[in-house]
Amino acid sequence: MFGVALYSFDRHLMGRSAGEARQAGAGGCVGLLWPGGEVSCAAVAAGPFPEGGAKLSMNDGRTGEVSMFALDPRLEQDTLLVGDFPLSRLLLMNDARYPWFILVPRREDVTELFQLDVDDQHALWREATLLAEVLKDTFRADKMNVANLGNVVSQLHMHVIVRRRGDDAWPGPVWGRHPARPYSSEQVEAIRGKLRMVLTDGFRFAGEA
Repeated sequence: MFGVALYSFDRHLMGRSAGEARQAGAGGCVGLLWPGGEVSCAAVAAGPFPEGGAKLSMNDGRTGEVSMFALDPRLEQDTLLVGDFPLSRLLLMNDARYPWFILVPRREDVTELFQLDVDDQHALWREATLLAEVLKDTFRADKMNVANLGNVVSQLHMHVIVRRRGDDAWPGPVWGRHPARPYSSEQVEAIRGKLRMVLTDGFRFAGEA
């Protein structure tokens, strides 16, 4: 069971793609406070990386085991970094047609839900349902689309999409319907402001100490 993450890096900024943030970042450290009071460190390595993807090396101070998390380069390219839940990284698809969010569990080499351990399965479901609930209220959704596909990007990720009657793909799915329409910086800041009002306990926005 993982402890509470005490973030001490500032290499990502909301409104930049995850890829841009990786290239601009210089790495850092994430402190982990375990239930017994022990503190261990996770090194946030600076890019670029041979296969793309910002890698997070997690060192469990109790066991010495190290796991690596790397975001798929295609997700980096297509999304903007929002921040982190205890388990999952939260991304915003860079398509202003829909408030379209993606949760990516920070676990190495996981492509299927059943490959997560039971605690992580429960955590992912809690994060997805919490996110869907607050997005529905915040963005006045007519329907929330929550889906796990992975046919193109196999890294396990969960889509949480706000749908409204009359949006550009309604009532069909959003995938493959229209070219993405990138957000302006003002639109991104407006979304971040809304999220700050509803994502509080247990969520850390990118760029915050």
